[in-house]
Amino acid sequence: MVDRLQDMRLFRLVVQTGSLSTAGRQMGLSPAAMSGRLKAMEEFYGLRLLKRNTRCLSPTPEGQLLFENALKILEEVDALDSIIKSGHSDLLGTIGLTCPTDLGRQRISQLVDAFIGENPNVSIRLFFTDRLLDFVESGSDIAIRFGDLPDSSLIARPLGFDRQMVCCSPAYLARFGTPRTPENLLEHNCLVQLRADFALDRWRFFEKGAATTVQVKGNRLANDGFTLRQWAVQGLGVIWKSAWEVAEDIQSNRLVAVLEDYQCPTTEFHLLTEGGKKLPRRVKLFVDFAVDYFKHLDTPARHLLTPPVHGRPMPVCLS
Repeated sequence: MVDRLQDMRLFRLVVQTGSLSTAGRQMGLSPAAMSGRLKAMEEFYGLRLLKRNTRCLSPTPEGQLLFENALKILEEVDALDSIIKSGHSDLLGTIGLTCPTDLGRQRISQLVDAFIGENPNVSIRLFFTDRLLDFVESGSDIAIRFGDLPDSSLIARPLGFDRQMVCCSPAYLARFGTPRTPENLLEHNCLVQLRADFALDRWRFFEKGAATTVQVKGNRLANDGFTLRQWAVQGLGVIWKSAWEVAEDIQSNRLVAVLEDYQCPTTEFHLLTEGGKKLPRRVKLFVDFAVDYFKHLDTPARHLLTPPVHGRPMPVCLS
């Protein structure tokens, strides 16, 4: 077992450095010894684990799978060693977390701060993306996502509801007037969010159970929600944004909600983990911490986040 762990450490270092000789120097082994260990590993698995090019070594698909899982195994082993040597059972290790960019900046970064405040020996690797990444490929333990779940093998813990709001600045309203119906938005400069391969320019509304969709236009489009909010605060247009993201702007009167007689789409957001996999203790505790955090979160958005009133939540599609 010890030899297998040492082989994992060796292989991890070879992949990270791209060089047998460099990895060997760091481990105190000769190039011949490194080559022998690597050959023995490939014979054990019956597969090639590394491929050569003119500059460096890189893993084969099977080698990449070994590398990714070796990282997690060695991290657990190192954490256990630290616990035993230090004589305490504090949480240790790293948690990989992905979440939507805007929610991450507005709320998840605060969640991370709160968790690390109680568990200072845990590191969290926070990655903002509006795509649901493969857990192994991205090195993630947890993903937070809006809307329907594309993969039934994932385990979802609901964190709450979110709904879209149409907002603009008081200065914009003073200059261009207030839209009274969704169709009025066609006469306004709308600030549009971009995804990887499409624009969120079809804004949907409900009134008395009837749905209306308006395809809006504007002279500013961006794939960054923070930039859209800043443009709206500056009086440059109308935005369609999450209540989580604009609640503080509305409370401070930097933005004003419009079309409040119409219901915008409401969606659930979930914390996702891989199914059929034993989670490290630190990940389990983070999951429970996050659920409790959002349950008791005191925020200006709280009164805006009501469950859906038109049946099941409408999904917000992410690329």
